[in-house]
Amino acid sequence: MKSNFFKATLSFLMCAVLMASCVSSKKYDELKASKEALEREQAASKQKVDELSASLKEREQKLAEMERAMNEQQKILDNLKNEVNAALQGFNQGDLSVNIKDGKVYVSMSDKLLFATGSTKVNAGGKKAIDQLVDVLKKNQQVGVMVEGHTDDVSVANGMKYLTDNWDLSVLRATEITRMMADKGLSPDRITPAGRAYYMPVDTGRSAEAKAKNRRTEIILTPDFSEIYKILGIQS
Repeated sequence: MKSNFFKATLSFLMCAVLMASCVSSKKYDELKASKEALEREQAASKQKVDELSASLKEREQKLAEMERAMNEQQKILDNLKNEVNAALQGFNQGDLSVNIKDGKVYVSMSDKLLFATGSTKVNAGGKKAIDQLVDVLKKNQQVGVMVEGHTDDVSVANGMKYLTDNWDLSVLRATEITRMMADKGLSPDRITPAGRAYYMPVDTGRSAEAKAKNRRTEIILTPDFSEIYKILGIQS
């Protein structure tokens, strides 16, 4: 009897030890798996952080390139504007203005400076202004030129030869200045004449002063920014 009891007790103890061992092993495996999962998650997080960091660095570099390109574009425009202002400084500033707008330099000349009323022929003072502007453009060969004629909304006087309306007047004035520029030595393929009649007023008022502002010729200078556009990723 004692022998059988001893054996039973020993068997029970051995089973208990084995069960405890099994439980400990299972717990260990669970902890180990959990640890490995955390390590994988941390590695994935580090990879994600590295990817985001690389992307941010690339964007910062691109922004710096764009800023340099935009600064270079503004420098080109400012230099061109300053050259034009210097060439035309001897004229009455009330008759002309030079401004930068939308990546272009706008040279606006009043009809008083360039033409007699209703005429399409440039007077002596206007010819001098155009000649001096052409001298600047010869030094800046990559600048495109558009000559826009603008009128007020007063109808063209009846009986004026070759003029039916303000379209005719604005186009012929722009063409006349284009021809003068070409005769002065500016390459004709750089110049585009256009007539706007009275459809692009700078002043919509009805006063004599407002109408005088609208009677103008705008010579729009467009520098070549193709290299800068490449940096910005824009098709020119």
